Order: sequence, then structure tokens, then C-alpha cells
Amino acid sequence: MPGQEKHNSNADIWSTRVQRELLALTTDNATAESTDEVRSVIPSFVTIKDHRLDIAEGICYVDFAIELVTKLAPRSEMVHVIVVKVDASLRKRSDGSLDTETPSYPFMPPVVILESGAGCFPSGSTIRDGNRVPMDIDWTPSLHLTDAIMNVALKVKESIKEGEPFEVAEGSEIIDPVEELQKGARRFADNVTKGLSKAFSSKEPTGGKGTPTKSAVRPSNVKAGDDINLLDEPWVDARGVYSCKAIKRPTFVDDIIQTASHKEEQKSFKSAGAMLRSFQKSARSIIEETFLMITETHIIELKASKLQTTNGTVTFCIPIDMLAKLKFRRQESLSLFFKPALDEPLIYMCPDSADAVHQIQSVLKDHGVRGKHTNAAAYRAINEAMQLVQEIQTKELALKHDPTVNRVNEIMDLYRQAAERFEAAGDLRHEEVVIHMRKFLALPLTVSILDGSFKRSENQESPSKTGEIPEGEVLERNAFLLASDDTDPNAREKEKLSDKEFERNVDNLLKEVKEDFEQFKVDGDCSTDATASLGSDDMTLEDVVSGLDAMMREADKELMELMNA
Repeated sequence: MPGQEKHNSNADIWSTRVQRELLALTTDNATAESTDEVRSVIPSFVTIKDHRLDIAEGICYVDFAIELVTKLAPRSEMVHVIVVKVDASLRKRSDGSLDTETPSYPFMPPVVILESGAGCFPSGSTIRDGNRVPMDIDWTPSLHLTDAIMNVALKVKESIKEGEPFEVAEGSEIIDPVEELQKGARRFADNVTKGLSKAFSSKEPTGGKGTPTKSAVRPSNVKAGDDINLLDEPWVDARGVYSCKAIKRPTFVDDIIQTASHKEEQKSFKSAGAMLRSFQKSARSIIEETFLMITETHIIELKASKLQTTNGTVTFCIPIDMLAKLKFRRQESLSLFFKPALDEPLIYMCPDSADAVHQIQSVLKDHGVRGKHTNAAAYRAINEAMQLVQEIQTKELALKHDPTVNRVNEIMDLYRQAAERFEAAGDLRHEEVVIHMRKFLALPLTVSILDGSFKRSENQESPSKTGEIPEGEVLERNAFLLASDDTDPNAREKEKLSDKEFERNVDNLLKEVKEDFEQFKVDGDCSTDATASLGSDDMTLEDVVSGLDAMMREADKELMELMNA
């Protein structure tokens, strides 16, 4: 039966998660990756004391101790030991049987209880042994028991170190009026829906083979407005589900959402049952939260109730191969650039942005897409290359006034350094730098300086004295002077055009570098490009370095030939 399969799926998810997490927490047989992850999350002053796992009985809990040392005098200190239990067991009905229908861990947070150590808290604390310990964390299915342990341990440490009273968590004896009103409204809406659905069942289609249902929503036909069950396959196998809030959307995304909303409004008036479901959704939207789901094929934004995260409504979905670039700030935001609108990012406020980016990169890697990762070192390399290009431009202008071989060698060395900086940043502009270096070597002025044929005219070196008539003399004409013969009226014009074209190329290169640097200049950000098509093989770093070395050797060879000519 479908309902039985849903219940079994919920229990299977719980069983898989708790076994894997307890294995990493309490045994030495866990994988190195899981062990390192646990050690990096749990503070050093926390130790695991006891645990119990009984799959058949639906029991899973972990007892951990928090040991804090408080100095009383220069040579005396007090050790506080607080024992806390994290209970992720399945809930039970009044008759003692397991309740697999109610959402449980990991879709709901575990229950944290103070086992002992209430006397260690500062005066004014309301918590007692056996009370629930509050957690200041917005729980999502992507969090683990280690996150709950870390959160509680840090709260306890801060309370004792700072002397702040520790308050007890709101339990069943403390009723929140707003929460009770929300639960009552939801129960009322569910009961009314069931009653009217039966009343109008004879008038509505019974849902034959061609009628899609919630369970029929698959990655191949998922679209905005679809309702999906997060416990059904393949959604249960998603890479990650992260709490988020969209603060900016591209135009094409807004169009998709508006179209889906318009279609939903039209459907809501076709039958009484559909109209009632529409009203029910509107009422529940007050307590809904937005999530970002990463699957093997799609990036999905969905909304789910804070009270029940097993079901969600798709707000927007797009194939993951439409992603062109992504940027993120750790624990702050996530920006997704899609191919239909490369200049309009989809920006989310996401506390788990780093993990979301890691999962997206893993999916892209599985699809054969290898992007370019730009980090702080790349930013520095691009900045250094930009400064070198500016210096090259200055020295090339100074070369016309002081044409020496040493200046040519300095400019060539700056070209090499700029190309190396661009290559270190993974920027293909290093090839343009090499091309400009070759054009510089081919300039008539550079050629004449290197082969020694360049000579200053006597008029420039020693101007004639006032009142004296210079004697006529025959000057030797070198290759550079022949190339710029005054008898040719177009010679000087050609030389000026050649110099202007070279300067214009250098200016264009400098402008491109500045624009690129301004685009990448995001303090503390990391970005990843995923512009490669599926199944393509990108050049490795060794291939790029070998290609650059080959171009450098060829340029050095041309320089040596010109100098030895």
C-alpha cells in the first residue's frame, strides 16, 4: 500500500542516518573522512560517554559530558561536569507502538535533555536535571547529531564562563499560544478538506492511469507548482536540502514563477476540492520556509511548512547543466549564474552556502564538468599582472626617448612576468601577452636597437651653433632610416600608424585586465565557473604550463636571433 511504503521509507531514512552517525561518533571502524568531520565539529571539552541504538525499538540516543575548568585562585580551580543526552529516537503512540507517520529525525531536531550538572549553572538559572535543553539552531535535514552537540556545548560553556543564567527549553508543560493556534488551524483545515473531498469525490475525476499524482512527479517532468514528497525517491536521495531566502532573481526565473502561479489560480476554480486545497495552501503559506534542494539533475527551490518538512511545493527548478558560474560567501550568501541570463544572478541568503557549493561541484564533477575555481591567490596574481602591464606601457613610451638594449631587455622581462601571473591565475590572457611581446619585437624601432643599426641623427645629438652654417656631409643610412625614408611621404605616416596600433593593443589589453579584475574583486568571496559542456575534457594545468614554456622559448629564440644578426 502507498501509505505503508511511505511509513517504511521514513523508518528506513531514520535507520540509515542514525547508524551512520553513531558509527562515526562512537567506534573506530568509521571512515577517515567521517572521523575527521566529527573531530572538526565537536569541541575538545566534549567527550562521548554512552550511547544506545536499537533499530527494532526505534531507540537512538547519545550521552556526552561537557567538562569546563573555572579558576578560583592562582593555584586552585574547579571542574564542572555537565552530562547531556541527545535523543533521536522515533516517537511512540499512546499504546507503545512506533509512530512512523509522524516526521522524526533527521526531518525534526533531536530532543536534548540535561542528565546531570544543573548545580554547575550560575544562580538564576531555571534549568534542572531532566529538563529539556534549548538549541539556538534552525534545524534542517542536512544537519547532524554533531551539530546539536556542538550547539548545546557552546551554549553551556558561554553560560558558565560569562555567569549568565541558563533558561530551560519550552516543554510540553509550557504552551505557546501562537503555536497552538497554528496547530489547531492546521487540524481544522485537514478535517474540512477530508470531509469536502468525500462530498465532491463523485463529481471529480477518480484519477485514472493518465492522471498524474504527487508520487508521479519525477526529475524528468518536475516543474514549478508541483507538490513532492521528500520521503519518496528520488527526492530522498538528494545531495542536500538547505534553508535559504531568495533576495534577487533573474527575469526569466520571475517569469516562470508567475506563470506557474497563474496556472495554479486557474486550476483552483475548476472544482470545489481544488478550490479548498488552494485555500489550505494559502493558510499554510504563513508558516512556510524556503529550501534549496540539490539533486543529481536539478537545482530546485521549494517551500515547506515549518511544522512538517516531509512535503514541499516546487517554486522554481532548473537543470543543473544550465549553471554557468556560482559565487558564495561562507555562512552568508550563494549566487547562481545560469546560461539564459549570465548577467543576472539568482542570489540566496544561505547559512550553509559553503556546503551547498561543495555539493553542486560534486554533481558537476560526476557529470564530467570541470570548472575554474578562482580564489584569493588568483585575485592577487591578476592584480600583479595588471600592474606589470601598466609598467610595460610606460617603459615602451620611454624607449622612444632612450632607445637602448637594456630597456628592451627590461620590457621583455616584464612581458614574461605578466604572462606568468596570468597563467598562475588560470587566465587565458597570458597568450595575448605573448602575442603582444612578439609584436613588440617586430617593431622597426626594436629591431634596429637589437641589431645595432639604430643611430641618432647629428641634428638631434649636436645642434648647430648659432650663426654658423654647417658643412655638408654624407650620413650612412641604416636599415631603420631606410625604413623611415623622408623621400617616401607615407613612411612616417606608416610608422605612426604602426606605433598607434601597438599602443592601442596594449591599451585594450590593460582595459580588459582592469574590467576582469573589477569583476573578480569580491572581498572574501570564492567563485567557480562551470562553463564547460557535459562530457568535455578540459586542458590540465601541465598542458597550459608546457604550452606557455614553448611560446616563451620561441620568443627567446627570436630575440637571440635578432641580437646576433
